[in-house]
Amino acid sequence: MGILKLNIYKEDNKNEIEKTFTAEGYDLMLGTLQDIMAIIDIDKINSGNETELAKMAVRGFNQIAPILRDVFPEVTTEELRRTKTKELVPLFVALAKEAIGTLAPLKQQGN
Repeated sequence: MGILKLNIYKEDNKNEIEKTFTAEGYDLMLGTLQDIMAIIDIDKINSGNETELAKMAVRGFNQIAPILRDVFPEVTTEELRRTKTKELVPLFVALAKEAIGTLAPLKQQGN
């Protein structure tokens, strides 16, 4: 997995980044994997169709914050409120692709 980034914006200036959390080489926990797989449509995740990706994010809205806190354990609930939604979709897609990638070796073992 590449580097995942989560920008937190200043409360008084929504265009200025206050801090950035990063995660590199993150190992998905089973609970996080289950949450991601409950949200995504595997057939649509690689489509690049932003409308479909946004629909998945909306469908899993209540699960996104816990997933992000699992990936970035230092982030607070208040800081998550100061992230831009347009930046969450690519981050979510990267996490979904990682989830799918972790399942691929299991599928190959089952053949």
